[in-house]
Amino acid sequence: MSKTAKTSKVLNILKYIINIPNVFFVGAVGLALYKINELALDPAKNQYLIKVDPAKGVIYQAPWAYIAVLVFFEALFLYRLFRGKKKFVNTTDLYTIVFAVFLFWDSGVKIFGILPFNLLPPPQNVFNVFTLDYAVMIDGFFQSMFLIVVSVGLGMGLGILCGLFIGWYQRAKEAISPIINLIAAVPALVYAPYIVAITPTFKAASIIVIFMGIYFPTMMNMVSNVQAVDAKLIDSAKSLNMSSLSILVKILLPECAIPIIGSLRIRVATAFLILIMAETIGANSGLGYYVKRWVAWSDYTKTFAGIILIAVVVTGINALIALFERKVLKWIEPQK
Repeated sequence: MSKTAKTSKVLNILKYIINIPNVFFVGAVGLALYKINELALDPAKNQYLIKVDPAKGVIYQAPWAYIAVLVFFEALFLYRLFRGKKKFVNTTDLYTIVFAVFLFWDSGVKIFGILPFNLLPPPQNVFNVFTLDYAVMIDGFFQSMFLIVVSVGLGMGLGILCGLFIGWYQRAKEAISPIINLIAAVPALVYAPYIVAITPTFKAASIIVIFMGIYFPTMMNMVSNVQAVDAKLIDSAKSLNMSSLSILVKILLPECAIPIIGSLRIRVATAFLILIMAETIGANSGLGYYVKRWVAWSDYTKTFAGIILIAVVVTGINALIALFERKVLKWIEPQK
């Protein structure tokens, strides 16, 4: 190997080690360890704290959870850099932004004081909440997911069946569509306070509200999808003496499957929006209730932790739906 080739190889390796995301990562970890020598156990709270200015309420919590988050993102960065299919520039740009946000957030609170400590606590305080309130968060997650699964399942299932029927039978379409359009014109969130007030339990109210927000759009889209099916395909089925039920199940439903699956992410995102809003009205558990509770108590550390938890849950569900789409609709080219 020539000297030029060796030099090129060394430089190529160095660019994977010495780059902006890694520099920002080291800076973020270093800032997380700011005044770590003052970390001490507080017997009253049974927590390790860094009391910078207790009189003003400036207290830093243990940074280990925050550092674990930084290490997690660094591991993702290195994996995508060495093993991933993404381009070097795209990967470094993405994680430069991620680590820059963490660095600005932490330094803005601790060093420069441009971010108010009480309204925007340092990231180590926010992420430490997950080590303290994990039991409550896990319970809230399962409570919310139960409502999402039941309401979205019912809303999409009945919406598809009703839309299939109404779209196929012209008489039903002409009779029911004006009524459906009138009801669907009002957002489901508008009904939420009233439904919460009249239903016996909050779970029932949430399921009804989310169901309304999913059912009507799904049904209306299904009617449009049925109407858009090629008429020649239906005529061919009729020429083979297929019954209406067979046409609905074997022709129309498979033809409408692609837009149904394609709309799944939108439906789930809508369901979460409705659920979070509903939980802020009358719930005593769930992800939205967790945020609402600590906002009411002006505990913005736990408020931000709840917001981050919701973002992680929604992102994870969207990733699972995208994986499901790729497995079911294999002919669709994945996004690069």
